[in-house]
This record gives sequence, structure tokens and C-alpha cells, in this order.
Amino acid sequence: MRVYDKVYTKLLQAKSLNSKGVKISHWRVSIEAAKLAKRTLKWMEPEKSLGRICGVRIGDKFKHRAQLKMIGLHCQPLSGIDYANINGKSLAISVVDSHRYSNESASSDKMVYCGHGGLGFSGRKLPREDQKLKCGNMAMKNSMDEGTPVRVIRKVGAQKNEMFVYDGLYVVSHCIQKRNEGKIMFWFCLDREPGQPPLHQMLNENE
Repeated sequence: MRVYDKVYTKLLQAKSLNSKGVKISHWRVSIEAAKLAKRTLKWMEPEKSLGRICGVRIGDKFKHRAQLKMIGLHCQPLSGIDYANINGKSLAISVVDSHRYSNESASSDKMVYCGHGGLGFSGRKLPREDQKLKCGNMAMKNSMDEGTPVRVIRKVGAQKNEMFVYDGLYVVSHCIQKRNEGKIMFWFCLDREPGQPPLHQMLNENE
């Protein structure tokens, strides 16, 4: 990630000099930096997979979502649910809790994750719509039925200092469909797999 950090810093500095007062999209800069870093390192695109990612520990922090994609931790640039076709079935492989939806954490080992859809992308004022059991939502249900693990990444910190932190593996225990503000929403209940070190412990060790 050191190469990525250097490339990102150089790109951001260059764009800041040429911006002429126009707001810079840090998200777009991070994607461009990831592409250049992979090209420099001759980095192969990782295959989507279930479970742990080699070299990634609970509590590891990442500044940008583009870094998650580089190592195969979460490959969707915007969507909170990443999924893949595993043995002929669409399964969820990771989720990012970025606080766009009303996700809840009942405890450090349980969370309720709101399904995908029904809202416009960040910054777009669109009417709410019913969520549908397709794409990421269908993958989450399939993961529940199959009992396969889902990686959980949490966004923490204030806006200028926000980071993405790897929390560990969870399983989808059940799914609830209910109306919220008049629209159908899916809520997926996830339980943390036992035997993993607590996130707060690993965060303290990594600091």
C-alpha cells in the first residue's frame, strides 16, 4: 500500500494545483491512484472469494475504498454489498457499513444490515423506492441459506479522518422484510463468527 499512498499523494497535489477552485473528487483520485499503483506493481486483479483474505487482519485500516478493491477485500466501488457467483450460486462475500442506511449494531458481535437499493447515490435527491430481492439482496439471502461467511468492513471516524476497518467474518442468521417510511426494506441480521479476536482489541494493538 506504500506505492498506492505515494501515487495518491502525487495525484492529489497535481489536481489541487490545477483545480482553479473547483472541488476535487477524492473518490475519483483514489480510483485513479489504485489503477496506477497496480500498473506500477504489475498487480493482478484479485479473484472474488469467500472468507478470509490472505495478509488481512482484523483491525487493519484503509483510507479509501479503492484500497479494499486492490486486495480483494471488497470490490464494489459504491455498493455496500459485494457478491460473486460461487459454484453456480450468487453469494454475498463482503459488506461495508458506511452509514448510508440505518444499519444497527446490537452488540460488538451482532449487526443488522439494511439491504441495497431504494436510495439514490450520495448527493442525488431521488424519491425512495421499494427494495427488491435481487443482486446484493438476493446474494445476502443465499448466503443465509447456505451459511457462508461474509466479510464485514466498517467506516469509522469523522469525515476528514474516516477510515475503513476490517471487522472479521459474520454469518447472515436471518432476514426481515418490513416497511420503512412506506417503502419495503430488507434487513439482514448478521452474527460474528466465534473465535475471532474482538475488533477493539485489534484496533488497540494496531495503533
